[in-house]
Amino acid sequence: MEFDRTVLRKEWLLATGNTFRLIKSGGSDAAGDTLPDPEGPPLFLDFTAGGGASSVANRNRNRNRNRNRNRNRNRNRNRGAIGADFDAPAAGGDILTPWREIELLHDLRPAWVDLPLALPPPPAMLRRECLDLFDKLRLLETPEEAGRKEEILRQRELELSDYLRPLSADELGGFEETITLFLMIARICEEVGLRYKAHYNLARPSVIEPRLRTFIPNPPYSAFPSNHAFQSYAIAYVFSRVLPEHSGIAALFRSARRVAENREWAGIHYAADTKAGRELARMFTPVLEIVLQEQMLRAQSEWI
Repeated sequence: MEFDRTVLRKEWLLATGNTFRLIKSGGSDAAGDTLPDPEGPPLFLDFTAGGGASSVANRNRNRNRNRNRNRNRNRNRNRGAIGADFDAPAAGGDILTPWREIELLHDLRPAWVDLPLALPPPPAMLRRECLDLFDKLRLLETPEEAGRKEEILRQRELELSDYLRPLSADELGGFEETITLFLMIARICEEVGLRYKAHYNLARPSVIEPRLRTFIPNPPYSAFPSNHAFQSYAIAYVFSRVLPEHSGIAALFRSARRVAENREWAGIHYAADTKAGRELARMFTPVLEIVLQEQMLRAQSEWI
């Protein structure tokens, strides 16, 4: 029986073993945890009593005192960029192409190839969104947004510090498996996101509105959905499944949002691209949970 993917607009899929289970919004997963409303912000549970986020933080604080001697070495490794080429050795801050996971990804192709993203806005609405981009680009030149300009330039390659910092893992050693997990997510989402971009083939804002002068050059592919948003939110969603009690998860989602919205401030993405990237990440996360199950467990072992 063919699966009606339109239900994903209002419901959640929970990965269970090698299959999926549909959970109604506001329902509970296998552990009895309430699932968030897809239209609202992610739901974060309070585990501060009885050995949850507080005890995880305390355990890791003690462990991290012993890791500080590796700080400088790992700081450089953790800042490795997530670029188009993932064939570099892991010691350089990248990973070898995760061919086993990509092979499994393609085995699961029916589960992700036609997810029910809302269609891009019509041209008239896109032009209105371009007006917002004009305002953002004007504000970007003010002294108050100097830090954002630096972020945009640094994030062109979607490097890892924006995802490690909220977890207090950006300057400490011992989180190599977590770093590898994030790199794998970005590599897999890059491929899937490019397929969706080719499918919708939406022109960049400066094509719709030629007067728009972008802060950075347009990438050589279409706009919708935003791959930066897709990758960033996918990292946040997956890590929230790896360690849901971590006290930094809310900050991780905020950082993912900042990375995604910075592409709007650069003038190369509509707000609709960002929204679609987040929605794609939400619907694609159950596939990532299956494809990256072993790596998620390895990353989890670094924190517990």
